[in-house]
Amino acid sequence: MSLYLKYRPSDFDNLMWQSFVKDTLRKAIANQKTVWAYLLCWPRWTGKTTTARLLAKTINCLNPKDWNPCLECEICKNFAEERLVDIVEIDAASHTWVDNIRELIEKAQFSPTRTKYKIYIIDEVHMLSKWAFNALLKILEEPPSFVKFILATTETHKVPETIISRCQRYDFKRISNADIKNRLVYIAKKENISVDEKSYDYIVSNSNWWLRNAISLFEQLIADNEINYDHLVEKLGIISENETKDFLSKLLLRDSSIIDDFDKLVSDWKNIKLFFKELLFFSKNVALNELKKNNDISNYIKIIEILDDTYIKTKNSIDENTTFIIWVLKIIQNVNTSIVENIEKPIFSAKIEKKVENNNYISEEKIEIIKIKSETISESDIEDIFSSWNVEIPKANNLSWFDSGLFISNLKLAKAKWALTMSLLWAEMNINWSWLVIKTKTSIMKKSIENADNFSLMLKVLSDMWMPDMKISII
Repeated sequence: MSLYLKYRPSDFDNLMWQSFVKDTLRKAIANQKTVWAYLLCWPRWTGKTTTARLLAKTINCLNPKDWNPCLECEICKNFAEERLVDIVEIDAASHTWVDNIRELIEKAQFSPTRTKYKIYIIDEVHMLSKWAFNALLKILEEPPSFVKFILATTETHKVPETIISRCQRYDFKRISNADIKNRLVYIAKKENISVDEKSYDYIVSNSNWWLRNAISLFEQLIADNEINYDHLVEKLGIISENETKDFLSKLLLRDSSIIDDFDKLVSDWKNIKLFFKELLFFSKNVALNELKKNNDISNYIKIIEILDDTYIKTKNSIDENTTFIIWVLKIIQNVNTSIVENIEKPIFSAKIEKKVENNNYISEEKIEIIKIKSETISESDIEDIFSSWNVEIPKANNLSWFDSGLFISNLKLAKAKWALTMSLLWAEMNINWSWLVIKTKTSIMKKSIENADNFSLMLKVLSDMWMPDMKISII
């Protein structure tokens, strides 16, 4: 038997979460004020079915103790062995049709054989058909005195209001990380399993607030009655937090060496899907911390959005690694470089055009490119280089030589989309060091420009215009 089933709470004292629901139901049992229909709502794997089973068992227990089932009477034992015909569990996902509910209604008319109440637990009730709901509504309006219904759903909005209004509704909450950890500690103690704190933290953080997930992962990682974090890292192919941090930094810097890093992760047999999931959570936490400092988090939002979208796509992907590497390329293309300038040293880049005797500029194919790393060459060196070309030094913040009209014309020749060229036509374009800075007038125009296909095309056209190392920033 799996640990989840073995340690499924057998009484309300063992249900260490959903305190409000638990306490309210126990008071109703103590005061003999239970109703004929309950509706347990919201997140999956938060204890709705477990609570329904506890309620059904306690109501029918022959010797309840402190509003708990005794676990010793004939009713409790038969229920545990699933031999109690008066408490019926139905999965609505596989009993969706009206005939299924009609059969239920017919059987509900007969008195229970061994218990005080005949109880029907209908899980995922929102899956019932329209006609099945109509049939269920009839018995909810006029139920026999010995019948009770406990309905459970993860999608309350799909349950008709006519059904909801005839039930006593309880909204469940996600199980807290603290409660999940407490349950794991309880199981470890009962099973005599040694677990270190880092392993607990990892399992809890990857449970998505789902206790079943946490217990399943916990059980998977047991080796010789022990769960050790170093063994966990090796077994799951986990990437360290420092590696995750370095990966995120390279994404923000648009560092192309990140492709080599990704290939190494694959060759080292790391769990890529798990790594990107960790990267998503790590990016979210960093973004929240930056937001508290009133810093710009637009880059992090883009990373999180694209990663979340890509993670979903991997479910139907032929090759997950290819899907993720495309995500990396999208990030490198889409990260706003305006804040990256504060991180990396700028490269001074200028297109130089020599004049001939007739004062016409030479043909475009002979235009030269000068790239000067500012941290290695002084201003006087820059002046000497430009003097040797017999031209003036362009202003760093607005190099007048960039011909935006020519750029747009070349984009049209490259079959750029109409939305891109029109948005650029109304935008302000300047060269700031090695960046082509595009300042749009509206958010719609900005959105029309900043997608991966447009970035790729613009970079290609810039390269064809003798600016192969130019980068693009859209503001």
